[in-house]
Amino acid sequence: MSEKDRTTRALRALTLGLGAVTLVLFLYVVVARFRYPIDAEWMVGAVRDGVARLRSGEPLYAAPQERFIPFVYPPLYHWTCAFFARFVSVFLACKLVSLIATTITAWGIYAITQRLGASRFWSIASVLLHFGSYSLTLRFYDLERVDAFATAVVVVGLVVLLSGESVVRTAIGGAVLGLAFFAKQPHLLAFVAAVFALYFAGEKRRALVCGGAGIATLALLLLYLEGTTGPWFRFYCVKVPGAHGIEPRVVSVFFITDLPKAFVLSAASIAMAARAFRRPKANEMLVAAIVATTMVEAFFLRAHRGGWSNVILAWTPFGCAAVGIVASDFEERARTTPLARAVSRLLPAGTSLAFLGGIFDPFDASPNADDLAERQRVVALVRKLETEGEVVVMTTGDLTRPTHFQMAALHDLLRAGEPLPEDIARSLRERKYTAILVNDPMELLCKTKPCVDAFTTFATSYFVGARREEREHTGMTGLDARPRFIMRPRKEPLSSAMSPEELARRLTTEMGLAEARAKALPPNADPVIDDTIEQLASR
Repeated sequence: MSEKDRTTRALRALTLGLGAVTLVLFLYVVVARFRYPIDAEWMVGAVRDGVARLRSGEPLYAAPQERFIPFVYPPLYHWTCAFFARFVSVFLACKLVSLIATTITAWGIYAITQRLGASRFWSIASVLLHFGSYSLTLRFYDLERVDAFATAVVVVGLVVLLSGESVVRTAIGGAVLGLAFFAKQPHLLAFVAAVFALYFAGEKRRALVCGGAGIATLALLLLYLEGTTGPWFRFYCVKVPGAHGIEPRVVSVFFITDLPKAFVLSAASIAMAARAFRRPKANEMLVAAIVATTMVEAFFLRAHRGGWSNVILAWTPFGCAAVGIVASDFEERARTTPLARAVSRLLPAGTSLAFLGGIFDPFDASPNADDLAERQRVVALVRKLETEGEVVVMTTGDLTRPTHFQMAALHDLLRAGEPLPEDIARSLRERKYTAILVNDPMELLCKTKPCVDAFTTFATSYFVGARREEREHTGMTGLDARPRFIMRPRKEPLSSAMSPEELARRLTTEMGLAEARAKALPPNADPVIDDTIEQLASR
């Protein structure tokens, strides 16, 4: 064996070895999340509430109310989970759907790279890169969220289109890509990109079939949802998301934070577009169009309000596929040139660096026994408070009995200019809830008038009665929105004439008093609700 072969093989072995490490890390987190079943992200409990409603025959989309406010996502993920939830628990159903979707995406990456001529090594490396991107996307692959599922739908549609040129396969591929809108709205762009790619590749008949099948799928499901939900599907999935808008201060995040971390995927995605111009064939154009479109989609999703890095999951699997396709192409083109040795070494070396960038501490990223014990303390606290009356936990769902609205869904409404739902406003004014657990008493505030009105109603009716213990480790990903403060109904409501600034100062004073009470408690002790805080703060 020559030195050249030994070095190249060693680098390739290193690449696959590091990729295997990222796969093991992914599996470790998945197992830990099953072993210690806490809410690993702050919205997942409310997602399970939506699935439970469907399983029990209640609508997912209806007028916002104190019992439930839907998120701004289409229904396909919830429908699929509700089907599985007929046989297993809602928690397990949602987890299984996300994990199956992640597995399908991995299979799809391999199929896409093989269809476009990638070597077996680079196809395997591309699949492992998908698991190496787990930490870059906030470890969302197995969560009860739509992201992994929505991406899998696009992957399946693309694989079907690449698998053959027959009318049937093209129609099925177009229908699946049309269905992607009902998994996550921005994925409609992938369907549009596929139609245009076929058209510009000279496959006008296939473009017509693909477009027709996708449009028919869209139209039929839109009509069904319009007929079964009235205006509410449009309200939550079109009108409310339209108010999110671009946040100027985070426009650069995708370029400064995400692309450098995923530098191999970024370079391969750009090179894939160049390859399509050089080889304007249907398959190359299809993959390049989807890669480029999802990359642009990831940028806009990242730049809008609330765009955490999990949203780049819309693009990263396709970037992983591009790595395998482009790397194989580069190696083949360099094979008979003086650059052959450099290319055969640099490509796996660069990919190894990408794997190193995706390695994370699994103990820090996974729930443990202490996190589960903390979850059980929260549940016990809520059950104890519920003996006195109705309790709301704004930061999660699938906890109180009966269920209640979740903060993220309510905030979406308020930011869109919608008023606080009347039954919630009435319950707050009447101080119906015996306790409201929040992450931050100021979290209802935003720039819209409905936010200010909602905050005023909340702050004049409830005060900070206790502060829960703060633990450094949470076992969660994304926003740390644990229920930190326990709000209690005021003996006498504050004047609604108080300005938001005055109300915020009052709450801040109450928070400080609650903090002082909490510091006197031993570790893991239940919070002691002190109703005298209201009177002390008023002085």
